[in-house]
Amino acid sequence: QATSVANAMLLFATAPFMAAVLGWIVLREPVRPATWVAITVAIAGIAIMVADKSGGVALKGSLAALGSAFGFAVFTVALRWGKSGEMLPSVFLSGLFGIIVTSGICLFLELSLVLSVRDGGIAMGMGVFQVGAGLILYTLGSRSLPAAELALLSLAEVLLGPLWVWLFIGETATLNTLTGGAVLLAAIAGNALSGKRRRPPPITSP
Repeated sequence: QATSVANAMLLFATAPFMAAVLGWIVLREPVRPATWVAITVAIAGIAIMVADKSGGVALKGSLAALGSAFGFAVFTVALRWGKSGEMLPSVFLSGLFGIIVTSGICLFLELSLVLSVRDGGIAMGMGVFQVGAGLILYTLGSRSLPAAELALLSLAEVLLGPLWVWLFIGETATLNTLTGGAVLLAAIAGNALSGKRRRPPPITSP
């Protein structure tokens, strides 16, 4: 709400960098050189996607987008840290934390906590399918992929975003979006194909 969608997408794409650094610091999890290259290429692809989108950029919105990227990186590293146990309850806990944080924000901004039937239905659908199911699959994948590669694969959301708005809203993709999306897809596919070691290194306790 405080910055452009393009700017928020680009800043959120820093999550793999944050996850790689946090994974190396907290888990002593090495990052393959090919993954670093793929992250760089992915960032370049997203930059191409948003290069033709202009709009005012507010500092508050930019900081919020970076905070979202950092939170996603922390969530990824936490999943890897607890991979030997059952981490699916963390998805439930994330929902509880989301309720607490969002309620606090609404109260601070003096926004109503009451939803209309239509908005409540949309929220429930997104909570179950768009967020809930996605986080469950992401959590299951965290058992066999390093933190940096998990975050990199999540960037496919940026690639598929233009497809969803085209299908449901009729918003057409620009040449920059198609070109950048192709670069991003190449980065994700290249990283997956370069991973000869299918199992990540064991996490050693500090």
